[in-house]
Amino acid sequence: MIRDVLTIFLFFIHLMCFSQDSVQASQTRYGYFQMLYHTGVYWSRSQYLMDLLEDGYQAIEVRIGFQSTGKKRWQQLNNYPSYGFGIHYADLIADPEDDIIGNPFSAFVFYSAPRAKLGRFSMNTDLSLGLSYTSVIHDPVTNPFNDLIASHLNLFFGFNLNLNYMLSDRLDIKTGYGLTHYSNGRIHMPQKGVNNWGWNMGLSYHFVQPKRITTQKTLQETTQKNFQDNPMEKHSFRPEFIQTNATEFSASKEIQLMYAVGVVDHHRHGDLEGVHYYTSSFTADYALIFHPRMAVTFGMDVLYDGSLAVGIKGIPPDEVTTLQKMYFGSHLGYHFFIDRVTLLVNLGTYFYQHSYDRGYWFMRAGGRVRLTDHLHTHICIKTKNGIRADWIEWGLATSLKIR
Repeated sequence: MIRDVLTIFLFFIHLMCFSQDSVQASQTRYGYFQMLYHTGVYWSRSQYLMDLLEDGYQAIEVRIGFQSTGKKRWQQLNNYPSYGFGIHYADLIADPEDDIIGNPFSAFVFYSAPRAKLGRFSMNTDLSLGLSYTSVIHDPVTNPFNDLIASHLNLFFGFNLNLNYMLSDRLDIKTGYGLTHYSNGRIHMPQKGVNNWGWNMGLSYHFVQPKRITTQKTLQETTQKNFQDNPMEKHSFRPEFIQTNATEFSASKEIQLMYAVGVVDHHRHGDLEGVHYYTSSFTADYALIFHPRMAVTFGMDVLYDGSLAVGIKGIPPDEVTTLQKMYFGSHLGYHFFIDRVTLLVNLGTYFYQHSYDRGYWFMRAGGRVRLTDHLHTHICIKTKNGIRADWIEWGLATSLKIR
């Protein structure tokens, strides 16, 4: 499989090499192909698989990325990030005859933002988010010891801190360290998730993509004319970043309301089938937008978990009331804006609950996409007792400006 991915990568490079040297400088869609190798160790709470996980993991990843040039203000504010999509193939257990966990195949989008530059070196943070598929999952009869992955389709998440070095106008090398995570958010149980900490290293090949389809004859004629007019000019495969004067910014305040639903599985180890229950989340936030890219929030939470019908000790399921299935809490939050996307993190605590198996504090991590000026889609993972997944929230959020 790794050899096949490498062949596809080289084939795409061959296609993009066709007539690249004759592209006009005004055609400013800059991009790159990137191939990465990952290796590292597990961080897992598995009760049965620790011996198999001792040898670590390896993975290969291929990306197609696009480099922003500053045409839009948000690109300048975020120091000219790159973004795109890719595929990731992981070999989680070194044993070639592994039939317990399998080899997840993932497709994702990514966002890579520079944090520091020095000469040919640059440092950036890299965020990936997508979906992963694996054919081998928990089965109470045929695969009872896999307590990590219980569903074929899972969330794929990656975060890395990378160091890049520009070898030439076309080539970069990079290395970094970070986390890769697979989880279904407790939609199916048992699932403790897979967490990989490790190094990555790879190579990037830069190209320029024409804005419109042009014949080879036209490219040759254009190249000949440009060379006659500017015989010493050589086109670069790196963009010249656009810089404009900063617009005036004034802090603002707003009220944000969010409602989301989800589903969780109550599944004891050894059960043939689990039982699914609905969840819901409602939040009301006061938000202070203190920077064009950032905001802080303070809010209240009303949470409902239907699985508490069988989760409160000492109370029969048919006697558990709706109020006993609810949590009330509060949180502090941080929002980071990338054009129409908002990345958010909440840190909260409960002040009313009947079941204490979720601990006393929780987190919410995910994002929103702005549909209109006041309406956003919302998808986040709500955790329990720290960073363990509790459920996935799917919903809508609205914002109301405060004069």
